[in-house]
Amino acid sequence: MGAHYCAICRQTTFSGKKHIFEKNHQSRLRVVLLKFLEKVKEARRTLKKPQVEKFDCTQHKKTFWCYCCGLEVERNVTDDNMTVLYGGLLEHMATPEHKKNTHKFWWDNKADPKLRDRVIITEEETERFKSEVTKVLESFVEKEDEYVKQEADVIRAREKHRQEVFQSLLEVCFPRMQWHATKSRSCPMDQTTAMHLQRVLSALSFSLKDQANIRAAALSTQWLRCSGLLQDKA
Repeated sequence: MGAHYCAICRQTTFSGKKHIFEKNHQSRLRVVLLKFLEKVKEARRTLKKPQVEKFDCTQHKKTFWCYCCGLEVERNVTDDNMTVLYGGLLEHMATPEHKKNTHKFWWDNKADPKLRDRVIITEEETERFKSEVTKVLESFVEKEDEYVKQEADVIRAREKHRQEVFQSLLEVCFPRMQWHATKSRSCPMDQTTAMHLQRVLSALSFSLKDQANIRAAALSTQWLRCSGLLQDKA
């Protein structure tokens, strides 16, 4: 009797096909199917109500191992902007190749026939899923567009307020500066007073520049956070 490699037990045996009836193999098979069926169960929940999220490379770039096909498959479907959760898993289980490999896997390992159809997506289920995904994607895009518009309005309002504040400062400070300049021309001013006035005007100028820079930096930081380009440190 020739050697036989069992992918479920991950070992080579010399009992041939009798190995699949042994207690160790059937026990290992149940564990494998339990994990696989749990993943499929989560995916099936989205058949009638698909879930679409904004793409997150740390969460959505995941794979799963299909024991029936012996392949690693993408769990989700994404275009790096939006992600359809479990879309990859459902798409894979709907292929003719997966259905064929599933029947072979169940036969070769003498798995419980009652569990086989749970890991196969029918054509009717696939069509219904595609229809629901289309609706959810349209709704998601509309919400994202509305959010972007609202954030743009907030940024414009803050920029307008910043400009109004800066303009009011100029209107208050510049007339005083002009008055001092006129006064200095009409009235003699000693050197000490002139130097003091010059320092005051210089300090005022730097203060106005600092206020403008601080407000511009705050506005830039807020815009980056709204756009998702800057994340707050934990």
